[in-house]
Amino acid sequence: MKIMIETERLLLREYSPDDFDAFYEIVSDPETMAHYPAPFDEARTRRWIDWNLENYAQYGFGLWAVVLKETGEFIGDCGITIQNIDGEMLPEIGYHIHKKYWRQGFAKEAARAVRDWAFLNTKYHVLYSYMKYTNEGSWRTAMANGMKKVKEYPDPKNKISYAFAITRKEWIHAVLSFRKFTDFDRGIMYSILKDAYSFDKRCAQCWDGNWRETDDFFFDHPEIADKYGFVTCFHEEPVGFICWDPRNRPEYVEIGHNAIRTAWKGNGFGQAQLAEALRRIREYEGLKEIRVRTNSNLTAPKNYESVGFVLYDRKKNQGEAAFSGDDLYYRIQL
Repeated sequence: MKIMIETERLLLREYSPDDFDAFYEIVSDPETMAHYPAPFDEARTRRWIDWNLENYAQYGFGLWAVVLKETGEFIGDCGITIQNIDGEMLPEIGYHIHKKYWRQGFAKEAARAVRDWAFLNTKYHVLYSYMKYTNEGSWRTAMANGMKKVKEYPDPKNKISYAFAITRKEWIHAVLSFRKFTDFDRGIMYSILKDAYSFDKRCAQCWDGNWRETDDFFFDHPEIADKYGFVTCFHEEPVGFICWDPRNRPEYVEIGHNAIRTAWKGNGFGQAQLAEALRRIREYEGLKEIRVRTNSNLTAPKNYESVGFVLYDRKKNQGEAAFSGDDLYYRIQL
């Protein structure tokens, strides 16, 4: 059985037909199913498991079995399915936890992990949870997952249903933090740069010395490091960093290194990191411009253009780094 997600206390894995007895104990219980039209019978329980096996094949996700890491005990399910929410087929995070494990944070822990998995592994820009209006435990779990109530609508199955949702932008704001360089050990900047540019070995051959010098400089001068840059963390894991040079104020401030680890690219983290840097730089009184130099064969130009940078100069790169494309000069005029 394929393990999809691991949390502090839980494993979320794909269902197996062997899970029937454990799941039937949960969904046949009248108290657990008080907010459903009726408890599940054996046939409905088997269809539920089969439906999720089909979801895995069709979508690459579904509701996954939730088991305790310590004992391997099956305690419920949690995952993503495509649900009809007021006439729209939308990605929905659902969860069922055995009543003997209620009020211990297991639904919240599983749902948050599924939310992160979904935003990291799918292209959905919004995730939902919906439930019968009387199901306070379910909508409180949705709220703990960063969701807001977005709809209340008549539903023949539930009489009235509530829909909660979280956008990708809201999720990024919830999971990212921006921390001081001195919260980390020397070498963090070098490590991130080496990883971020690992798509082409020529990058390290050309820039390895510069990366090491940058890391050494910042950690030799912590009073500079913590004023002119930060490390971006996903929960507690460092996934990127950015720094800038303020020495030409008030004429301009220039963005220096700006990198996201390879495994975390494509999720909006780079744009969020850059936006936070721009917010801090704009606080400099009387500043006229923010500038950055990058190269045409890298992905960075799209990131800079997405937050308002405008190309003002382009020069042929004929040096050792010619493989990276022309030198591009961008600016934001304030």
